[in-house]
Amino acid sequence: MLGRSDCLVSKFSFHPELFEHRSLVLEALAKQDYNWHEHFSSVDILHDLFGLEVCGIAKERDAEDILSVLRELFPDWTHSDNHYHDRERDRGWKTIIFKNQRRGKSFRTA
Repeated sequence: MLGRSDCLVSKFSFHPELFEHRSLVLEALAKQDYNWHEHFSSVDILHDLFGLEVCGIAKERDAEDILSVLRELFPDWTHSDNHYHDRERDRGWKTIIFKNQRRGKSFRTA
């Protein structure tokens, strides 16, 4: 018989290739003069969605430009969005792009 903790573990997914994708994002953003800690606070991996998010972007226009860079890097990742967070650790705009559809959420397709 499976316990509650067994059910939680079975829903977790891990994609080690996302670490390489994260590095590609940091390089591509630097080439566009978007620098870590100056224009954004983090690039986080979303294993469950097979995607990435760039957090803590101060300016909405920068978030839009960063999303364009991500769409060029990952044309097969068809779900994306920009939204503002004012109460989190990474206050500011958050740009998210991913391959797997999130249940219960509606994101724009690229």
